[in-house]
Amino acid sequence: MSYRIRAACEQDNEAILTLLQGTPQQGAVTLNFERRPDYFRGAKVTCEEPDIWVAEPTGEQDGLGAIVNVGWRNLWINGEVKRVRYAHDLRIAPQSRNGRVLHRISRHIRKLLAEGEWMQTTILSDNDTSLSTVASGRAGLPVYYPAGTIETSMLYTRPRAPRAPADVTIRQTGEDDLPAIAALLARVGKEKQFFPSWDLARLRGDDYCYGLKPDNFLGLWVRGELKGVVGFWDQKSIKQTRVLGYARGLGLMRHLYNSHSVLRGGMRLPAPGGILSYLTLHSVAVEDDDPELLRLLLEHAISFFHGRYDALVCGFFSHDPLARVPARYRRRVLLSEHFLMSFDGDPREQIDSERPWYVEVARL
Repeated sequence: MSYRIRAACEQDNEAILTLLQGTPQQGAVTLNFERRPDYFRGAKVTCEEPDIWVAEPTGEQDGLGAIVNVGWRNLWINGEVKRVRYAHDLRIAPQSRNGRVLHRISRHIRKLLAEGEWMQTTILSDNDTSLSTVASGRAGLPVYYPAGTIETSMLYTRPRAPRAPADVTIRQTGEDDLPAIAALLARVGKEKQFFPSWDLARLRGDDYCYGLKPDNFLGLWVRGELKGVVGFWDQKSIKQTRVLGYARGLGLMRHLYNSHSVLRGGMRLPAPGGILSYLTLHSVAVEDDDPELLRLLLEHAISFFHGRYDALVCGFFSHDPLARVPARYRRRVLLSEHFLMSFDGDPREQIDSERPWYVEVARL
């Protein structure tokens, strides 16, 4: 079977959604990561400038053979803002998994990249198929250079009201707080690797911030000075985690588990076909990477959103000292491997390893 690699268009939406729906993540709970109803709307949230390509069969076969997005985001790298590609949403239809489509896409991407240009990507740690094929270093594919493990935590909300020190104020933000938030994000972001750089004016209706408003942050003030911020984002209108099924034992225990979750806090398991209830955290920044400031913000958020969401999703590189803060709470952890991809040598040599690394899980 032969394929034509071409830029995706709006008319491909249903075919892309069908392709994504046909590649679930197997396990005790079978999950599907979906982008309904509009794949392209979600793509504009993941990347400031999406660059989406599809493999279209040249024969009479219906549907698409594969899709990949290698769009750009503006990130802080070595103290400067750089335009970096993020390779993601690579999906290959079951009938096209003979290796030829992957190599065709790889050759096409190589033509897109400037000399020496590299990309980020992430692969779930238990996705053995991708880790053994895509990241195997086979001839013709870019080299995947390991660049850390990401811990994505689903922190279970709970009703207990936290106590903050007398000189600390934590509250939801508003329009008047945006200049202080922008200044804090710039100070913190400049000292990290891979921290997003974006203009908060985009909260007023930009595709990159679809569904976000100036009040979608929790701010922490110490004696009147903003010292920490955590954004929160309900993204179910652009992407969903759908439960397709359960292993037999877990399926039988689902109702008992849900009763326990109501009492103690936890992720309620929906019936097969249902969607998990969670809120994604973003723009996590605390002055001087102070773990106590992050703890106070997470404590407040876990209580503040109880009753509306079962869990809060946040992520940190495992070697980040701040990753120890979410480990204090009841949670479920999803591990992902982070890679820097290149056809032109190891890009890790260009990254200042002394700066902490940051991951924006809301845009993965």
